Amino acid sequence: MGNILNLMLNFLRYELYGGANVKITVGTIVFAIIVFFVTFLMIKFLKKMTVRVFSKKNNTDDHARIDTIFNFIGYFIYIIVFFSILSAIGVNINMFLTATAALFVGLGFALQQIFQDLIAGIYILLDRTLNVGDIIQVDGKVSKVKGINLRSTIVETRDHRVIVIPNRIFINENVHNWTQDQNVIRAQVELRVHIGTDVQLVRQILLQSVQHIPEVLHEPIPTVILDEFGESFIHFNLRYFVDDAFSNDRIASDIRFEIDRLFKENGIQLAVPVLKIKQ
Repeated sequence: MGNILNLMLNFLRYELYGGANVKITVGTIVFAIIVFFVTFLMIKFLKKMTVRVFSKKNNTDDHARIDTIFNFIGYFIYIIVFFSILSAIGVNINMFLTATAALFVGLGFALQQIFQDLIAGIYILLDRTLNVGDIIQVDGKVSKVKGINLRSTIVETRDHRVIVIPNRIFINENVHNWTQDQNVIRAQVELRVHIGTDVQLVRQILLQSVQHIPEVLHEPIPTVILDEFGESFIHFNLRYFVDDAFSNDRIASDIRFEIDRLFKENGIQLAVPVLKIKQ
């Protein structure tokens, strides 16, 4: 037993590299591997505990958020561990730190927007103001969030086109999140009829137009607002609620088709712009 132990010690002390202040042995390599392995296990354990404490049950979105954040943090932890090992074996890391600092300063100027995206991505993941499946409006386009990464967010438009949006957009600009708190949204269809039209009949028809549209919710109930009396028209606003904001353009189209059919059955005409000629 003693001979085996001596052999192991001699093997670990076997010198692979020897310098003025640095000596690397087999034991040094084994020590580094053990440290990195323990670090890996600790990060994995902390990630699992964080998922258990902060994420909801069977919520894959929460799991993905935490996994992304820990992957980002893990890079920095491994860098710290790497320099700590170098310092422990006698390597002067001041030169590395100086070169690294200069490198990061240069990268900071060259990759400023990328770093902004990374910081914004962490903020979005932690703040939870944006989630996978949310319906948002950015730059006039309605889209569904398909994935949130550290640098960018993947969305799909109503045209089934995938757009990659840098995360800094969500921090620096106004973004409308239609479904942050709930999936139900209020939508509307606006129209104008001629002056003198029976407003009560118009109201009745507008409410009737949404009764047989399956996507329109019965609660909250649809309402009709008389917005304005113009010079040659009466402006109405039909407001209704749906729980599928992404498909509202199609739903609104179905409602307009139904309104057109009912208006023709009841002899109601939509108002057209009046051209005035000044003499």
